[in-house]
Parts: sequence; C-alpha cells; structure tokens
Amino acid sequence: MEQQIMYSWMAGLLSLCVVLVIIWLKARNHPKHKLPPRSRGLPFIGDTISLLRWAYQPRKFFDERQRRLGPVFRTSLFGNSRTVVSVDPEFNKYVLANESRLFHAKYPTSFRNLLGKYSLLHTHGEMQRKLHGMAVNLLRFERLSSVFMDDVQDLLRDGMEKWEKKRDIHLQHECHRVVLKLMAKQLLDISPSDDKGEIYEAFQEFTGAGLTLPIKIPGSAYAKGMKAREFLIKMIYKSMEERRDHPEIERNDLLTSLVRDGQFSDEIIADLILFLLFAGYETSSTAMAFAVKFLTENPRALEELKAEHNAILKAKGGEKLTWDDYLSMKFTHCVIKETLRRGNVAPALFRETTQDVKYKDIVIPKGWLVIVFLNAMHMDENNYSQALAFDPWRWENEGHEMTDNPAFIPFGKGARLCPGYHLARLEIALFLHYFVTKFKWEPLEADRIRHFPVPGMEKGLPIRLYLEA
Repeated sequence: MEQQIMYSWMAGLLSLCVVLVIIWLKARNHPKHKLPPRSRGLPFIGDTISLLRWAYQPRKFFDERQRRLGPVFRTSLFGNSRTVVSVDPEFNKYVLANESRLFHAKYPTSFRNLLGKYSLLHTHGEMQRKLHGMAVNLLRFERLSSVFMDDVQDLLRDGMEKWEKKRDIHLQHECHRVVLKLMAKQLLDISPSDDKGEIYEAFQEFTGAGLTLPIKIPGSAYAKGMKAREFLIKMIYKSMEERRDHPEIERNDLLTSLVRDGQFSDEIIADLILFLLFAGYETSSTAMAFAVKFLTENPRALEELKAEHNAILKAKGGEKLTWDDYLSMKFTHCVIKETLRRGNVAPALFRETTQDVKYKDIVIPKGWLVIVFLNAMHMDENNYSQALAFDPWRWENEGHEMTDNPAFIPFGKGARLCPGYHLARLEIALFLHYFVTKFKWEPLEADRIRHFPVPGMEKGLPIRLYLEA
C-alpha cells in the first residue's frame, strides 16, 4: 500500500515537472506580457496627494516616477487603484488612435455628474459620432470665417473698452467672461446685452467641482457645482421651450438646430449644450491668459508679436480683420502652439480599456483606467529641447495647421478630437491682435500657472493696463 502511494506521488511529481517544462518552453518562445511597473503610494489614494502637491510643477512628479518606472506605469489616482499613467508619446498616440476599438472615454464620477451622461466626454459609439458631428457642423469653416469672425471681434472690442476704464483687471477672469458670452450667443442665441452675469457666476462654481469627491456635503465644491449645473440646465430647458412655443422666430444657433432636428431627447440636447459651453469657457480663455503670462516674461517674443500685429493694424486702417488676415499671422500661430504646449489647457485625457490590451511587453487588463498625461509629454526634454522654456520659434517651420508630431496633442486626437479647436485658435489669435495693439501692461503681483485639478492662473493674472501711444 505504501509502495503504491509512493509510485502515485512520484508519477504526480513527474507530471508536474513535465507541465512546468512545457510552460517554461512556451514562455521562452513567447515572452509573457506583464502589467506596467507599479508606483507605490498610500493605500487607496495612491499618488493622488503627490500629484496635487505638484500642481504647479507637474514635471517633477512625472520625472521621478519615469526615472524609476519608465514612461508607462500603474498607480492609484482619484480612488481608482486600477490606473495606468502614460507620458509615452507613441503609446499615447496608440491609445487615442484606438478609440472605440480598444479604449473608450471614462472620466471621474464628479465630471460625469456635472457634465451629464450625454456630454461628448461620456458618450460612445454612434451617439458620440452623431453629437460630435453636430458640434463640428456648428464650428464649420463657413461659420468660423464669417459669423464667428465678426462676433469674436465685436465681443473683444467691447470687452477691452470696459477693461480700459477699469485699468486694473484680473485678465483670466475677464477672458472667461468674453468667451462665455460668445459661446452663449452661438449656442443659445443669448445676446451679450441680455447677460446679467448669472451664467458666469454659475460657471465659476461649476468648473471648480471637476475633480472632487462626488459627495453632496453642504457648502462643498461638489455641492456648489451640482447646484450650478441645475441652474444652467434649467436655463437651457427654458430656451428649448421658447423655440417650441415660437418656431416662427429665426435663430441661427445650435440649440435651434437640435430642437428642429428632432433626433435627440431634451436631456441629450441639454447635456451637449452644457458641455460645449464648458469646453469653450475653459480652454480658449485660459490659453489667452497663459499667452499673456508667457509673453510678459519673454520681451523678445512680445516685440516680434507686436510688430506683426501693428503691421496688420496699419494695413487695415481700422477695418475688421478678415479670415485672410488671420491666416497671415505666422508668428502668432507659433505663439499659440507654444502656449498650448507650455500651458497645457487640457492636461490629461481619460480612457478605459474595453478588452485586454497588449502593447509591446505590457498588458493592460479590460476595465482599467488609462490616463494620458499630455502636460508631462509636452514638457519632456526627450521631446522638446529646453522644454520648460517658452520658445515660439521652435514652431517656425511647422506652418499654420497643427502638427502630426505625436508629442504634441493639445486638443486630443482621433474620433475625440476637440470639435472646437479651430475656433479656439481663432479666438486666441484675435484676442492677441486687439490686446497687444491696444495695450501695454504690467503685472500687479507675481502669479503662477496651476496645472491641477483645473488649469489656470493661481490669482487670475492681475495686471495694470496702459493705452498704447
């Protein structure tokens, strides 16, 4: 009996050895994919506190981890322990190029609740394509070169007349107001003269709640943000009712097109309009303030920019700018690209794997969050010489259009390319034209760029304005 047990044990051991040898041979011929290396932070919160601590110098956060772990690593951020962070240009391009097939957008719960489940950030598949197409149609070339071209200039001129009287302003806040008025007019047909400031006040609360714990504690940023959402959604619903009650009134805005089209429910329409208001409010206006901040610190760039725009101003003789004038602003487009690279108004993109994703020697399991950190990539010395310097001349040979450089993704890529990126560049260019030809300025106090959780100037960029002679 004991001998039988011994033979059985030996046979089992031999079988196990054979299995292990087979596994080893397969592993040798087919190297095993593995999870990305792990950054060990605090339990549950992981690297969240570390990232927020470096909100003003994010490059330091990424440099330290990239040296230890490489450009793609896993960690825990914003309460999600199944998170992969990437600052690798090639992998980032791969992620964005495989939207819908291997990845789809997945943003934190607070963002989803604030913007709504039907915002362009959260929809997928056919719904996302239809809504994205609607937004692209609103911002098509014909409208940009005529309607938007005129409206942007009117609002900038009007805004700057008010700034002239104030003399001391917080530039970022004033740019927010101008851009929000433009988007409200184009999306909802709200005349700037009808805006009493309530939309702007609501948006201040709304945007401050993006990356927060989604718990409605009275007085918390999240609770204030959700209350602001309720106000804004009610405003949009009221506008929809007005269009249905008075179809005879001619309007040339996106909301009217969506209501008449009849494809989408009121909830879908409201979420789309709110998202477009949010996107326009945040990106263009923040980039305007960043551009002035960088130009203030780089007199040579400011001098060249002023020379370009003074020449245009002299040639126009007080007339409004045309689309051809906009295209002629060669150094301005260099300044805009460098501002977007150095300022990073959209610092990160969030994606979730829809299946196990194998890339080179790593695998990312289905259902994991992948965060493409654009700001780390844009400020990496491996991608840009003197990456922390503001150097518009690095773009001199790139031309007017955005580059295909995988290390430069200011507006996303692929199916989720920001539908408003042409408008954003137009707004920034026209702002720079009117601002540098009308004003000289000086900082009222030192200010710095905050990259997380919402990009912007820490103090709103307080400056004193002087009229150009």
